[in-house]
Amino acid sequence: MKKEKKLIIKRIKRKIFSNSFMEKYRKSDRYFTRKRKMPFPSLILFMINLVKQTLQKELTHFINLISSGKIKNISKSAFSQSRLKFKPEAFIELNEVIIDEIYNEYEIKKWNDFLLIGVDGSYLSLPDSKELNEKYYRKTNHHENFTPKAKSSTCYDLLNDLIITSQIETPDCHEISLFSRHMDFLKEKIKHKYLFILDRGYAAMWVMLYILKEKKDFIIRLPNDWNEEIQNFTNSDEKTRIIEIVNCSFPSKKRLKELNIDFERFIVRLVKVILDNGEIEVLATSLLDEVKYPSLIFKELYFKRWGIETNYDHLKNNIQIENFTGKSELAIKQDFFANMFIMNLQSILISDAQEELEENNKKTKREYKINRNLSLGYMKDKIIEIFLKDSNVEYEELRQLFKINPCPIRNGRKFPRILYPRARKYPMTKKKAV
Repeated sequence: MKKEKKLIIKRIKRKIFSNSFMEKYRKSDRYFTRKRKMPFPSLILFMINLVKQTLQKELTHFINLISSGKIKNISKSAFSQSRLKFKPEAFIELNEVIIDEIYNEYEIKKWNDFLLIGVDGSYLSLPDSKELNEKYYRKTNHHENFTPKAKSSTCYDLLNDLIITSQIETPDCHEISLFSRHMDFLKEKIKHKYLFILDRGYAAMWVMLYILKEKKDFIIRLPNDWNEEIQNFTNSDEKTRIIEIVNCSFPSKKRLKELNIDFERFIVRLVKVILDNGEIEVLATSLLDEVKYPSLIFKELYFKRWGIETNYDHLKNNIQIENFTGKSELAIKQDFFANMFIMNLQSILISDAQEELEENNKKTKREYKINRNLSLGYMKDKIIEIFLKDSNVEYEELRQLFKINPCPIRNGRKFPRILYPRARKYPMTKKKAV
């Protein structure tokens, strides 16, 4: 029998309510020492309870929920002052509890004994404030409105639907500059074999050599004009070719120097993938064995990278990661890392329910999966009850709710990517009250 994920929930709960956790992440020894309406554990729970409506309504609802009506209200001002007293890294550590447990104590999905890892970045629209404008720059969008932006980067397990690590930085910080931070975390926390599947934004020789130096593997999509040899391969009849990289560009040499790596020749394999519309894509990979890894597998394998795109869609449109609860840099980082934790919390809850769903639907024609958007709605308040109570009843209730109205899996569907110009999606002055 597989180990249930509710054991992870219990470990997270112990950490949230421990004095050592509070002492580590409060900004001063003087903070959270007096009895308040919202002590440190309650502050953490409030921020992971999907706070998306007007802040005062959320606070009133939450304080009634955790006090069973004994406390009627807490002001928005009191919350704003309390949040100034703790570090956003608290949510990073809570996320690491999930990562440590999943990759050390549980069975995980793999491809040919590899974890499949995607890394990608995205811009986030921030609230308009003097503090954020000064650090996160004012950038123009298609409407010529000026809004501060942040660059986010996530390292994502494509088969197990988990954000292993995440970063938020100023918009001038390039995606591949954040890659080494993700790599440092992976080296420390993940002891399994893993295969990076990366888009052409990471098609740099220093990235390839860096991964090889760490004795890891990669598949990277290359731009058609990456170099002359790629163009020759694209125009040839070959399906695969082994090439030797004998030199690299000045930017790659500069990045390798920062990583204390000396450039040396290395070998990569080129694989040609023909899309359904006839277009040709070229992938570079460290999987050199053509018998063990024939060219035909790479089209489907690279397509698995799409999981990180759908994850960003879930973060932005369902979890509403850009729907911030404050206008300071501290509030932005607290919300960002809290939402990353929420996403992983949802994933581990879904995984238990998904196993039951698959077992119950063995005889159906189609495969079904848990509805991520609907299950997120069921988590509101229910996840707080799970953390506050010692029984397993609330966990089981939530798992049963997750199995309501599952989505049929329709393989092979394709949708064109349409970019619409728009203003900021979640204005601070127009929070929803319902």
